[in-house]
Amino acid sequence: MSMLIQGQETGSDVGVTGTIPAADDSAGMSRRLGSTVRRAIEDIYVLAAQDELIIGDRLPSERELAQELMVSRSTIRAALAYLRERGEIITGHGREGTILAKDIAHVSAQERIEVNTKSTRLIERPSGSADGVPSMLASQGLECRTVVLDARVCECPEGIGRAFGFRGSAPLIRIERRRTVLDEPLSYEQTYIDQRIYPNFLDCDLTESISQLLQVRYAAKVATVQEMIQVVPAFGRCAKLLKLESGTPVLYAVSRAMGEDGRTVVLSHDMFPANRVRLTTSRSLCPAR
Repeated sequence: MSMLIQGQETGSDVGVTGTIPAADDSAGMSRRLGSTVRRAIEDIYVLAAQDELIIGDRLPSERELAQELMVSRSTIRAALAYLRERGEIITGHGREGTILAKDIAHVSAQERIEVNTKSTRLIERPSGSADGVPSMLASQGLECRTVVLDARVCECPEGIGRAFGFRGSAPLIRIERRRTVLDEPLSYEQTYIDQRIYPNFLDCDLTESISQLLQVRYAAKVATVQEMIQVVPAFGRCAKLLKLESGTPVLYAVSRAMGEDGRTVVLSHDMFPANRVRLTTSRSLCPAR
C-alpha cells in the first residue's frame, strides 16, 4: 500500500457519485427524504459492510449511530424508518434492538464511487504485510505522529466478534487512532484485540505499532495476514478526523493477522484518503515442474 502526502499532491480531481440503490421499490418515500437522511441511509449501509454484519445481527443503537455518523437522532430515526419500511431491518423490544432482516452490507456498492487523481509523491507499502505504518514510513525517511483517540474494552459489533471466534458480539479491546504526516491526516484506525489472550495490553504505549507490541511483549507470532481493501465514502467521525467532506472516497483496509493456530491475533480497520493511497502487491510464482 502506498500513500501520497497531501502537501505533495498535484492536480487532484476527485469525483463522487452516490445514491440510494436504483432498485428502490419505495420511490415515493425516497423522494420525500432530505439529503441528510439519504446520506445517513447510505452511511448505515457502509457501516454494516465495515462491521461485517449479516442477517440477524444487531445494528448499533440510535445514540451510537448518531455519534458515529455525526448526525442528529431525528435523522437516524428517519433513516431507520426508511430501512424498516423496505423490510431491511426489524426493530425489536428492549435489548433486542434493531435487527438486520436483509443483507444491507452489500448495498454499499463500490460502483457508487468514482476516483480520479493525479499524484507525484507516493509512499510504497506492500499489501498483506504485518509491518506497521510507522516502520513503513521510516524505511522511506518519513515520520508519522500517532494520536490515541480512545482505548478501552467495549462490546464490539457481531461481525467483529465472529472474527475472534465468538458467536456474536463480545467484549474486546478497541483502540482508535489517527496518524498524520507533515501535519496532514494520513489514516484513521480502529484496532481490535482479544483481552483474554493479551491481558493488560492497554498499559502499553499505544502510539507504537500494535503488531510489534504484541510480538515483543507477548511473543505473539503472526503466520498469515489477510487483507481486504475497497473504496467507500467517508462519513461521520472518519470524515472529520481525516479532514474530508462527507462522501469523499477513502480506501478502507481490513487487515486480519492470524497465528499459526489460525486464531486472530489482531484485527484492524484502517481508512486512508483515496487520493493519497495506492495499493501495491506482489506474488512469487513457482516454476512448473
